[in-house]
Amino acid sequence: MTVAASCRADDVGRPRPEVQPAPSWVRGAIPPGDAEFLQAMVTAHAPADMLELGVASGVSSAYLLHALDALPAGARPRRLRSCDITPTCYFDAARATGEAVRTMYPQPCTTWVLDTDTDARRLSQALPAGSVDLTFIDANHYHPWPLLDLLHVSVLARRQSWVILHDIDLPRLAPQYAAWGAKWLFDEWPFEKLAGGPQQNIGAVRLPADLTALVPLARTLLARPWEHAPTRWHVALPAPFSALHATLDAQIDAAAVR
Repeated sequence: MTVAASCRADDVGRPRPEVQPAPSWVRGAIPPGDAEFLQAMVTAHAPADMLELGVASGVSSAYLLHALDALPAGARPRRLRSCDITPTCYFDAARATGEAVRTMYPQPCTTWVLDTDTDARRLSQALPAGSVDLTFIDANHYHPWPLLDLLHVSVLARRQSWVILHDIDLPRLAPQYAAWGAKWLFDEWPFEKLAGGPQQNIGAVRLPADLTALVPLARTLLARPWEHAPTRWHVALPAPFSALHATLDAQIDAAAVR
């Protein structure tokens, strides 16, 4: 689904209505303090094309659309592509994925592309290389999924651009929902990174110019116990990470035996 820009071209960059609070039915959404970090990253890097992986209720989508609308007009129209694997919220099948945007920020100037039948690997095959200026990953937090998602979408990202990660300290803040994937990925990241939010539970990592430089990090993380085993299809990584294929195939086979 694509929501076309709902304001005039000369409205771009002008003050927009504020984002409304999340509806009462929302569960597990990004809190306002972490959303401020999201919005600050948008302001700092002024993306024309932004990718959001993991939508659920759409609370983060509303904040991102508002932040994109607040940017000055650029050479290209701005677009947010928000992607999820299911058309309904994981916590309430009666609610459509992204539904909260309707009440929180219903008339964005930025074009919003909502795709609820895709994942990181499909995106890596469908979108042009280097076409994404800023990426936000807030999907499956169980190891090794955040790592796999990042490796897949890294080929879409502009070189040395930033990838925002949510729930980078989830095991400490919510032990009952402990999932270590985002935390391990952020903690072990060997390149430029920063954390923020009131509880330091959101951060951003900067991609290297040469994506093959991520292979040693991936080997280290993939050796750790998998919390939610992916399928062989999902671990078919893009070309820069071909050195990991044999390792991943062996681990998939081992997981099947267990």
